Amino acid sequence: MRVTRLFAATAAAVLVAGCVMPVAAPVAAKPAPKSTGAYGEAEGQIFELINAERARRGLRPLAFNQSLDQMARIQAQNMAHFQKMAHVLPEARLPTLADRAHYTGYPFGEIAENVALGYPGPEAVVRGWMNSSGHRRNILNSGVVETGIAIARSSAGGLYYCQVFGRRLSSI
Repeated sequence: MRVTRLFAATAAAVLVAGCVMPVAAPVAAKPAPKSTGAYGEAEGQIFELINAERARRGLRPLAFNQSLDQMARIQAQNMAHFQKMAHVLPEARLPTLADRAHYTGYPFGEIAENVALGYPGPEAVVRGWMNSSGHRRNILNSGVVETGIAIARSSAGGLYYCQVFGRRLSSI
């Protein structure tokens, strides 16, 4: 029964609406290095596709941030481990986005997360996010300047995607 539910969720490529936690002001961004994850090329494609969506709307590109990448990797791996797509995983050691930000030492002024399950690749997941109002809002949010992206595969074969968006808290 669990495999049937997972298969149905995977086949439907279900999305969870994006979560946003607003706070303070922007900081200059850094260029994106190559991802070191197992899905590095696909993660890099998502990065480029997201920035292309932003450019089409006159928004600045997002810069890669190692802390946000680590947060995305933690969440993608936990979702794959627990075979559950969610922004909050109570059974995980770092259940919330804020917990992951504190763990990685990312002092956020604004932070948001997109998650997805079951998409076959970068183009499909970005298209899915752009067709979802909450995820699209995160992607096109001019208040975020950095991002990190991760993909993890569950033991049942499902691909779990996570993208974290952020802007550091600036000191006044």
